[in-house]
Amino acid sequence: MKKQVLAFGLGIGFALMGSPAEAVQPAPIDGNAKVQWSKVISDPFDGVVVYDKNFSPSDHGFVFVTSWSKGGIRATYTWYESDLVGYKTVWRTRWVEKKGKKVEESYSQQEPIYHYTRFDETPKAILFAVNGQLYTYEDGAVEPELATALASAPPGNMRIRLVWENGKTKDIEVGKGTVEAWKVVFREKT
Repeated sequence: MKKQVLAFGLGIGFALMGSPAEAVQPAPIDGNAKVQWSKVISDPFDGVVVYDKNFSPSDHGFVFVTSWSKGGIRATYTWYESDLVGYKTVWRTRWVEKKGKKVEESYSQQEPIYHYTRFDETPKAILFAVNGQLYTYEDGAVEPELATALASAPPGNMRIRLVWENGKTKDIEVGKGTVEAWKVVFREKT
């Protein structure tokens, strides 16, 4: 009971102080979501939105998913790390030639066992270089200047820069279909 009271008391203290740092919010979807990628859709929570996914082709690489709407850009970078936890013996068969005949032979082989851990992180900020201008997005609704820049971005994939809480950066691409969809998502109302 004391732990709950303490946690509640600390929660109020943090709420009164405000959030420690504004940051991009996590994407509302993950890389396995059954959504239309790079297509403009109408979402009951986010309004007009487009989802994008960039991923490593390996089974245990990374997935970077984003949702783009005037109400906000949300992003999650997911990666996996593996630890070797042991080995198991597996039995296999192969065809070999013995005395001029092909025969099937069984043999044992050691196979590694890995434990995979999933990590999800959201960037502190996203940097854009559009038509010779630099823009930064951190939180909340997309500023009109950035919305106009995204709506007028040149066709093709766009490289963006993710800035992490520790100051490190990672450049990653947004697909050309999503860049094209920005013309609809971020256009000015007429």
